[in-house]
Parts: sequence; C-alpha cells; structure tokens
Amino acid sequence: MISQSPRQRPSKSLNLGGAGSLASLNVSKYSKRGRSNRLLTSIQCIMIVLGVLSLFLIYIQIKTIHSTSNYGAKLPDYELSEEVKSKSDGVGTDKESTEKVVVDERDASEATDPNCTFREYVDRRYYGHRNNFKAEPEPNFLKSGLYIRGKDPIILDAGSNNFAKKACLDHSAWDPGIAKGKRPFVDSQNPSAMSLRLTKGPTEQQPRLNKENVQVLVDTYGEEKLEEMFIMSATVGNGQCQWGETAAEMERLRISDVGKATTVHGELLILDKHLDRLSQTSIKLLSDADWGKKKKDDQMHLVELDDTRLFFFNGYIWLYYRNGGNLGYTVQAHNPLYIVKNSDGELTAFLKASEMVKLCCGRNMSIIASDDSSKEMEALTWVDPVTVTTFGPRGTNHRRLAEIGETIDVHRRLGQKGGGNKHKSDIHGTNGFMVHLPSTNEYLGVAHFHRPEGRGKNDYARHGHHYTHAYFTISDSAPYRLKRISNEFLFRSMSKIDGLKEDGDLIQFAGSIDLLGGEADGRLLISYGINDCEGAILPVDMTIVQKMLIDVDEGS
Repeated sequence: MISQSPRQRPSKSLNLGGAGSLASLNVSKYSKRGRSNRLLTSIQCIMIVLGVLSLFLIYIQIKTIHSTSNYGAKLPDYELSEEVKSKSDGVGTDKESTEKVVVDERDASEATDPNCTFREYVDRRYYGHRNNFKAEPEPNFLKSGLYIRGKDPIILDAGSNNFAKKACLDHSAWDPGIAKGKRPFVDSQNPSAMSLRLTKGPTEQQPRLNKENVQVLVDTYGEEKLEEMFIMSATVGNGQCQWGETAAEMERLRISDVGKATTVHGELLILDKHLDRLSQTSIKLLSDADWGKKKKDDQMHLVELDDTRLFFFNGYIWLYYRNGGNLGYTVQAHNPLYIVKNSDGELTAFLKASEMVKLCCGRNMSIIASDDSSKEMEALTWVDPVTVTTFGPRGTNHRRLAEIGETIDVHRRLGQKGGGNKHKSDIHGTNGFMVHLPSTNEYLGVAHFHRPEGRGKNDYARHGHHYTHAYFTISDSAPYRLKRISNEFLFRSMSKIDGLKEDGDLIQFAGSIDLLGGEADGRLLISYGINDCEGAILPVDMTIVQKMLIDVDEGS
C-alpha cells in the first residue's frame, strides 16, 4: 500500500485572494446590478463552502491513511512498504513479480500478530559483513580466520524467492511478557520445517510418509490440501533475544523483561502452503518406560526438549532432540512423533519414552534418509573426516574413512591432504536431515563454522558467534567420502534497519533442510535460527545450490 503525504497528493485548491475571489467581489445591496449580483454572490458562496468541505474530507482521508494499517493499529512504514519492495525487486518476469507482490499484500493484510514480523537488533548483533556500510572494523579473528578455498563468505542469493518467512509461534500460554506488550522472551530456536506431502517426490522411490501415520491430519485438512502443507518443530527456552541491551534499547525494541525462560520445551506447528500457522501444540512425553533419570509412571509430561529437528524414517515422522540434564549432554535422542486429537478436538503431539533411540556422542548429527525400509537408521556424525554411523535398537556400527586407509582418530582440516596433522577440522554438521540426490549418488547437507572456534565466554554471545554456512555432499554408499562443498555464505539479515540489507546476523544456525521438487530445478527449504532468538524459513532455488557446489578431489 502506497501512502501519499498531503503535499504529494494532487488536489484542487481555491484561490481566496485573486481575481474572482471573495475579496474582489462587490456584494453591496446598493449595487446597481441588484438582484443579478446577489444571485451571483450566493452561487459563489455555495461553491466556496463546497470547496472548503472537499479540502476537509481530503485531509481526513490522508490522516486516516497515515495513522492506520491493515493490522488495525499504528505500525512503522517499513512493516509494509520495505517488505514488499525488498521481496519483489528484480524477481522473475513481470507476471512472477506481480504474483509475489499479491502474496506479500496477503501476508500484510491477514497478519494479526505483530510478533510475527522479524525483529530489529542493535548494531552489534549483526555479523559485520563488508557490504554493510555501518559495520564496525572487522575483528582480528575474522581477518585471520581460515575459509574454504580462501574465499570470504558471501551474502546468499536465494533466487526467485529471495526472502525468508518468519517462523511464528503463539507464546501466550506460557510467556507473561506478551500481556505487557513485549516481544516473546524467545520467539523460537532451531526451527525445522518439512513438507507433509504423501506422494513420493521426484527423487524418491517411495513416499517417505505413510498416510495412516498422519491420518488425523488427513481427516482434518484433506489429503489434497495436505500435499502442499508443512509441519514444523521449534524449541522455546533460554535464548539470547536480550544480550547487553540498555534499558532504552529494550524499551524501543520491545525486548521482554521477564528475565528467565519460564519453560524449555518443543512446540509442533502445522503450516499452510504459505508457511502460516494453522495449528500449534506442545510436544509431550508419554512416560511408558524409564526415560533417562525419569521413571515410568504412564502419564503425559511436558519435558525439556532442546535442539529439536524433524526427519522421516520408515513412513513415520520422527523428532530428534537433546535433554542434557536427564539423558546426558553427549546424547542425541530420537523418537517417532504421534499426532492425535484430544477430547476437545484439538491436535496434540507426543513421544513414547519406550521408543527412544539414542546416539552417542555429540550434537547436530544429521539423519540420512533411505528408501530402503530394511536398513537401520544412519547418521552423519562428522563431516571431515566423513563419519557415518548406523544405529538403532539393535546396536551401532561405526563406519569411517578408515575403510579406505584414513586415520579415524585425527580430524583433518578441509583443504589439507593426508592425516596426522595437529589441526582439528573446524567444520560442523548442522541440518537434521540429509537430502538424497539420486542422479549423482549423493546426500546433500549444510555445514557451519563459527569464528573463533571455541565456545568460551566472550562479549558477542553466550557461546558461538559469527556463523557461516556451506552446502556439501557425500557419497550415498560406503565408502563414504566428501564429494562437493560450496564456499561459505551468510543468510541475508531480515532486519528492517536501513543499511543492513547486505549483512548477516551475528548468530545464524541452519538446523533443517528439505527438498521441494527436483534436485536440479526444485527448491531447498532451509530452516534456520537468528541470534538464538527467532527462526526463519527460506526456499532456495536448487539451480543456485547446484551451481555453488564445487567438486572435492578424493583424499582432500
């Protein structure tokens, strides 16, 4: 919607001082023209009154345009104008651009929750990319850092849909700051959005999701509609939406003053084809067996679920998560996810303690999809050297590059040949679910770096900061090896601050990917966290992903 100021709006004004104006009229009753003049004067007076009334109505219209929006409350201009402009600039053909603007207007007019907009942060919460003209001098740990192929990170161009969607949760049930007009204590952490399609995708031999395992969703939304819908998990807990802001900055940015998270748990959302929230529920645990230190009591409990990610296995939706205090800080746990309706007809989600599958030892270990239902679950536990683990109720079997002569207890830095050097690889796995690319016999993933490498106390964040990401692929069968890897990139910051369009956020963490369509011309749906505070979902053209991936020589 374009608003015009009174000076910009064309209008017809009345000249009250020139020839033909009221001042130039002789309206004396002693005029020789008598009745004729009095009639002329009456008509002109009526015209003047009508003109003044028209100006008053125009003023009221302008005032209304500038004081209200489709949200039904006063909002900054950027919430509408800058969003539409940034999303549609230079995208596709004229028809495609028009369609995207229409979608953006739909998002703006139908949004009812002001917390569903991306946040603004203070300047120090951004990466400081050289494209940002407001950035402070580059810190030494970035200047001296090692980068893939020695190339500085770029700002990712996602292609035809070069904008991200906010992962928007309803926090009103547990966040007391919402009632005071504040932002949530934490919007969401590590969102994981996946397609709910029931038919097999172009790269799949069979459907990855069995209809009977999500029958309640089929009954609720319909099978045809479900094909275009999404499911998303997210963690809410002790994030970093507040990090050293002054009282004035907290007030201006509506940062919560709650002080500490009232809960740490997982939320499950059902999203429509536009990635807007249709339904939301907290993920609970059915304690039908001992679960770490928690004893069986056959009751439903809301438990701590951190680092939640969704994946598919044997026709079911699975969730992986961590619970350090109960299961141990080196354990990644996995469970089938059940979705049912309660007695009030509301969707609910739960895990069964008896079905937990544990994987040790680490975090952010990516599950490898397989069309072969007879195979055990597999995970990529380390990127360099490539380490694939088969695990499940029947035990584990570690298969490493040792099968082709690599030393397994030494991690090599990317770009250096041979083992035995004293450097540990700085690359970490990130996404919870590897995507199969059958035409090239590869699995696709996203890895991350943060600089400096350590997670110790620092001025920037609670743990790691200055994250970058890279696409990578590994072979889809043993002996597993790294086949392709891109140079590093940042996700474009979704902040509305002027000048930060060409920068990334201080903390960005891609926790989930899913392939929509074909491996050559489809889209890679990336879910990522921002500043350990909010989440975003970004579709990236696979043509761009494939172009960025570069072959890696075997043994390097």
